Amino acid sequence: MLEDQDMSVQEAAAVVQDARARARKELVISAPLVYTAWGLVWLIGYGAMWLSVRGQHPYSGPSGVSIAAVFVLAGFAVAAVLVIASKAAAGIDGQSARYRRIILATWATGYLILLLLQAAISSSVSTRTLAFVGFAGPVLLAGLTYILASALGRNRPAFALGAWLVIVGASCAWLAPAAILATCALAGGGAFLLMAVIETRLRAHAS
Repeated sequence: MLEDQDMSVQEAAAVVQDARARARKELVISAPLVYTAWGLVWLIGYGAMWLSVRGQHPYSGPSGVSIAAVFVLAGFAVAAVLVIASKAAAGIDGQSARYRRIILATWATGYLILLLLQAAISSSVSTRTLAFVGFAGPVLLAGLTYILASALGRNRPAFALGAWLVIVGASCAWLAPAAILATCALAGGGAFLLMAVIETRLRAHAS
């Protein structure tokens, strides 16, 4: 009888531990699909904009086609995040669900602020400053959001990604517009794609 009770306690503890691990993993929306989607946004989208501004003298900004490509890719990435988040929310409630809403609300609010800031300063600052806000700003925001998510979900890989994105975004303050696009495409997009590979391997080992 005592052995049965011990087994029940152990099984209950295992269930609780598994639920907590899943909550931490889903809290940061760390699915490889999401990392891959955002990696392609930075790598292909920003890469296309960089190609469109190479050799511009003076700098006049990315082409309309390359900007449209970024928005299309970003739309798919946002859709992937929403799908993954909705599936995760189906099995998690309480504190984890609140944390997820905080993370998504933080990112959405930050991005809206970036758009408003860019519109407000577009006619009063240099092209370099405008490029930093418009191109490196989203990278900085993504990094800070992942740091927040990693702190709430205790996810070290997400923290590493967030810290790297912050470093990449901040370093763009000293770069010319074309170099900002190249840096965000390679260092930002490459980091997301690398994280997709790492996360896939971590999930394979855990299963």
